[in-house]
This record gives sequence, structure tokens and C-alpha cells, in this order.
Amino acid sequence: MSLPTILGALMATLLTLAIFSRAFGANRAFRWVSYLLLGSGAGYVAAIVLRQVLLPAIAPDSLRIPLQFGVTLTSLVLIALLGLRFASSPAIRAWGLPPLGLLAGVGGALALAGAMRGALLPQLMAVNHLHLTPRFPVLDALSVVIATLTSLGVLLYLLPGLDEKEASGEERPVAFRLLQGWRLWGYWALMLALGALLASTAGARITLLIERVQWLLGLWF
Repeated sequence: MSLPTILGALMATLLTLAIFSRAFGANRAFRWVSYLLLGSGAGYVAAIVLRQVLLPAIAPDSLRIPLQFGVTLTSLVLIALLGLRFASSPAIRAWGLPPLGLLAGVGGALALAGAMRGALLPQLMAVNHLHLTPRFPVLDALSVVIATLTSLGVLLYLLPGLDEKEASGEERPVAFRLLQGWRLWGYWALMLALGALLASTAGARITLLIERVQWLLGLWF
């Protein structure tokens, strides 16, 4: 191998081992590599935004269009206000809150719209086309009912103001006890979903670890 290839492989090996050192506790090597990873990622995103968004927007040909000029000017003002969040004075930092709130609101709206179009609406439309058990259509309908009740149970569990302290002992009405049972059902459904998500994340991490170990062994042996 050539010298640049050897140096690159050595650097990649050291960075990988620094990441693996987190298994033995927090240390400086892991923190430095984490900062390097976050910094390089942020720098890459900044370079992409600068090259593909900001520079084309302020090009002379684009600024000749009145609407494009207005959009570019507004964007530059918002970017300047957002940069005030790094100021030392609290009064000056407050001017950066409107663009930060706008950024968070637009991001949340896009995420919600994507979730509705990509997950919620297709699932609702798929209810009319269930053919899991063609010989037993009742089971299809029952699965939809159970899924709906479970989703509502999770929502009831997440809603505030439905604490068990509102009634105690024999004074609890039947509707209240049914509601608490429904919430408990939603709680266990939520725990099951979070457990499955955690198991999937752990499996992905273990797979990544195996791939990295195989890469290191194939690189040096």
C-alpha cells in the first residue's frame, strides 16, 4: 500500500478505537472524536447549504427577478438575526428568537405533514383493503378495532389530568375504573412499542460493531 493509504487506514483505525473506548466509560478520546464527528458533519452541511442554496440565491441573474430578490433579502435578514443568538448580551440574543422559532415551526410542520402523508394516511386507507385472512374477514375487522382501541389507550395515558388520585377505593365509578384500565392497556402497549424500538436500535448498533470489527481485521490481517 502507498503511504497515504497507510496513513488513512491508521487514522481510521485510531478514530474507530476511540469511539469503541466509550464502552469503558467517558474519556477525552471519545469526546474529541465526537466533537470531530459533529464538527465535520456540521461543516459538510454548511458547505452544501452555502454552495447549493445561498450562493445561487445571491447570484446576479437571480437578483434581477423581483420576487427572488425579496425572498433572498428576507432570508439574509433572518440569517443575520439567527447569528445574534451567539451574542453575549441577553438583550441582543433575544432578537434571534423569531427566526429560531420560525425554523422550529417550519421543521415541525414539515415533519408532521410527512408523518401524515407517509404513515397515517396510508394506514387509514389500507383499512379498506385488508386481506390478511381472506377466509375469516371478522379477524380483519377485529384487528382494526384492537389497533384503534390501543391507539386511543396510548393517547389517554399521555393526556394530563386523568390521575388515579381523582377517586379512591370504593368511591370510584365504573366508568372511571374502565378508563383507568384502558389507560393501563395503552401504557403497556407504549412500553411494548418502545421496547421493540430499543431492541431494533440495539440490533443495529451490534451489527455496526460487527461490521467495524470485520473491517479492522480485514484491513490489518
